[in-house]
Order: sequence, then structure tokens, then C-alpha cells
Amino acid sequence: MTRVLPGLPAYGPPALSFPKPNAFREGLVVEFINAKGEAWVANFAKFSPDGLSAVYSEFGPRAVFVVAGGAGYIVDSDERKLTREIKGPIDQCWYQPELHAMVFSNGLRFESFDGHRTLWQSPRVSWDGIRNIDCSGMIVVGEAYDPFSDSWLPLQLNLNNGKIEGGSYPTRTQEDNVAEPRPPKPNV
Repeated sequence: MTRVLPGLPAYGPPALSFPKPNAFREGLVVEFINAKGEAWVANFAKFSPDGLSAVYSEFGPRAVFVVAGGAGYIVDSDERKLTREIKGPIDQCWYQPELHAMVFSNGLRFESFDGHRTLWQSPRVSWDGIRNIDCSGMIVVGEAYDPFSDSWLPLQLNLNNGKIEGGSYPTRTQEDNVAEPRPPKPNV
């Protein structure tokens, strides 16, 4: 079980800081309760003070996904350790039940992971920003910013195969248009 706290607790054991130990700046503060019923507190560094912050526990206690001001962290809450860091900015994120995976955007492309490894990373779809994302089943639609026309262009991402249609990047060949499968990243 997890819950976001309004700040660092004044009493009790000190919070564990992620990604670096002994951080002195307050970030996103989360309380975890492990399988033994023991509570502990973590302090996550934020990528940006006003960036996206959320906690996703769909993968269970061994892979809780924390987004802190746009920075991503996967935590084993039973072992009280960081298992993976995802560099920010993460500006949009959701759990996709059909994939049993998280999907997120950094404003330029999309990526999906299952709690332990990256499943795919889409080709770049925008020069500078993605907005109005809507997911219906396994199709994501949205708009990508194009600086040359100073407009937002429609895009579509197929979550089954990572294929992108539209967006603001130059036309791709069919070979360039498929998401790259990514090898698992080593544990931190």
C-alpha cells in the first residue's frame, strides 16, 4: 500500500532518499507499507517542481512506479530499494491494462514498460510537445507540435506494434515507423 504525504514527517525514522541517498531537498514524499505491515517513507527527487507527480502500484509491491515532478522511479517497496530510474521529463503517463504495462510520453515520443523492462520505445513523433492524448483500446490519438507551421498536427500510436501515423516529424519509411524493442536496463 502507498500514499503520498504532504511533506517529510517530523518524527520517526528519516525518509530514504531516491535516487541518491542523503538528499536534503524535499521532493515527492511517499509512505509505503511493505508485506510485513511495516511503514517506511521515501523522498523522491523531482525533475521539475511543477511536473507530473503520481504513484502507480499496478505491478505490486516489487515494482511500484513513482513519478516525481516528471522523473520516474521503480521501487521494490518490500526491499526498500530503487530498481530503476527513468530520466524525465515524463509529462503524461497511464496504466494500459491490455498490455499490463505503463505507457508514458516525454513530449517527443512514447515508451512502454511492464515494471521490470522496457517493452518498446516509439520513434520520435513531435518536435516539441504532445497534447490532447486520448486512448481508446489499443490506439492512442493526440496532437504533436510542429514549429514550421506553428500548429498541432494529429498523431496516432498503435500500442500493439508501436506504429506511429502522423505527428510533426518528417515522413518516415515503413522500416523507421515501428517502435524499437528495448533490452532490459540493468538494476540500479
